[in-house]
Amino acid sequence: MAQISDEEKLKIASSFILDSPPGEINDVFNDVRTLLDDDALLQRGIGEAFEEHNTEQLVAVDVPGAEHKVIISKYNQIDPAHYYDPRSSQVFSFDHIRQVASDPEPKDRGSSEGHRAALDDAAAQYVAEHYPDGVSSVFDDGENNLIIAISDTKYSPSNYWNGRWRSIWTASVGSNAIIGSFKVNVHYYEEGNVQLASSKEVSCTIAAATPDPNGFAKFVFKAIEKAENEFQNELNVNFTQLAGTTFKALRRTLPVTRNKIEWQSIANCELVRFI
Repeated sequence: MAQISDEEKLKIASSFILDSPPGEINDVFNDVRTLLDDDALLQRGIGEAFEEHNTEQLVAVDVPGAEHKVIISKYNQIDPAHYYDPRSSQVFSFDHIRQVASDPEPKDRGSSEGHRAALDDAAAQYVAEHYPDGVSSVFDDGENNLIIAISDTKYSPSNYWNGRWRSIWTASVGSNAIIGSFKVNVHYYEEGNVQLASSKEVSCTIAAATPDPNGFAKFVFKAIEKAENEFQNELNVNFTQLAGTTFKALRRTLPVTRNKIEWQSIANCELVRFI
């Protein structure tokens, strides 16, 4: 059998990291480390996979010197090792493997700070009402677009499941149109290994493109609440159909003998035997 190159080993290891279920990246990394048995190789090339995983999964991290969390994403990335927190107006270093922020430095705010701050306040209130462990961040992309990121992760390893909700919304100052995307991932692993992955993209129209920042934020989150509720209701309907029709259709109609089982006769025999 041909030897696998170091590059191929890293590619395989990185694919495991990128596919890690919510909250389980350290467990996956430890398994990969054991299988590969080459720490020097991992240290040289696994960092990019952690970076991509953390930014795509909207991992939340404590902000140094502040009492809130910020979402790690491509929208607030300065470079692979530095990210911007607009709420505290500072740039910080971020260790993707340890998921720890450090070395904060001040940074100037964007040109749309009034609308961004209003959306940030509205996002924090919305998340507090709808997502028990949720975190939100609002970013200014410098091109008149405001990016709203929402992430909520539930870890329940004692019950053998973990899950994460992610949504990204883009609103433009002066426009009454917003676009959003939702992603839900759940991993259940009690005596098995099942994962759910669901996603959807939507576009909405807000009531009015008011220049007032607070009014703008109010209209935006009214549309967001409606769209996210509809998506969650759709998931509930699909789950009900999955259990009632889809899984039932997978069951064998008849046993291997192709004859129906006379359950009543069997029950009667058991009753007679019991008597």
